[in-house]
Amino acid sequence: MVDRIDQVLERFQQFVVKYKLYHILFWGVYIIAGALFLPVANNTGVSILKQLPIFALHAVVVYINFQLLIPRFLLVRNYVSYVLSVVLLVFSVTFPIAIIIHTIIENHEFQSMVWSPIFLYLLALSVLFSVILTMLLKFLKQWYEDQRVSRELTRVQLETELKFLKAQINPHFLFNSLNNLYALTLKKSDLAPEVVLRLSDILRYVLYDTNLGSVDIQKELSHLRDFIELERIRLGDRVKISVDLVEPPIDMNIEPMLYLTLLENAFKHGSNGLNDDAWVAISGYPTRDGYSLKIENSVNSKNKPRSEFGGIGLENLKKRLKLTYGDKFNLKINQTEEVYSALLEIQLINKLL
Repeated sequence: MVDRIDQVLERFQQFVVKYKLYHILFWGVYIIAGALFLPVANNTGVSILKQLPIFALHAVVVYINFQLLIPRFLLVRNYVSYVLSVVLLVFSVTFPIAIIIHTIIENHEFQSMVWSPIFLYLLALSVLFSVILTMLLKFLKQWYEDQRVSRELTRVQLETELKFLKAQINPHFLFNSLNNLYALTLKKSDLAPEVVLRLSDILRYVLYDTNLGSVDIQKELSHLRDFIELERIRLGDRVKISVDLVEPPIDMNIEPMLYLTLLENAFKHGSNGLNDDAWVAISGYPTRDGYSLKIENSVNSKNKPRSEFGGIGLENLKKRLKLTYGDKFNLKINQTEEVYSALLEIQLINKLL
């Protein structure tokens, strides 16, 4: 029902714009307001009819200003010529308007005031008011249209950049997963079929579910579990892995594969150069308005600082978070001599409302 109403309103707006009906609407309201403010007859309808020639001259001045003076002088910043042209145009219709008023007014005392300098000055101001009012409305309409176009361009740009960043992530993930499978096949491991099955589930998630935009967070967590199990099989007993992912009690959607970069880095650097003390800990839990995921891993102090590892992936993650969630996320990276930790909190409920 709401979509139907939106379609009707959009078609009506297109019809109005196409046939310039908003001009007719504006002048209709303007004439009625003028006739009510300065009635020249006891009957409102008669007053409107008598003043039609006056507002017709107002309209002539307005459209000459729009079609001729603004493009020729104002838009090229020839302000002196523009002001002089507007003043000349306003006073050129002041006397014809005075003649019309002198003709339609039945009060003889008021007729004698029509040709006074003060009254002519007021007539000129009324025409100038029409010019200024229509210019303000025109510029306001143009500003609104520029804002609409700007928002649309920004939306398209964000969508394009998000697709580009996601395209960078997916091949990276697939490359690492295939490397893991290759290592197991070289060892002729009995775990290879399980890896193929889990990799199949991951590929299905990456190729299909992630193309739909945001996904249910339960699917994202299931995807993380598949990835963790692949890493558990690949690393064996060399790395102690602990996982505690609590699913939220309510439905929440999330941008897919945001956690993958942090998870990949944890397994890559947490097992690098360590013997029996390597470990990776993953914990996640729902918050009041979203979800919080913390990933920690052991650090080999002999390796290079973590900031030099996975720089592109981390920067892509930050860009995706900024483009998708604005300021509704918190990413904390902390490293000591023994532990590297990453905490990502995202407000998911507010984003959906």
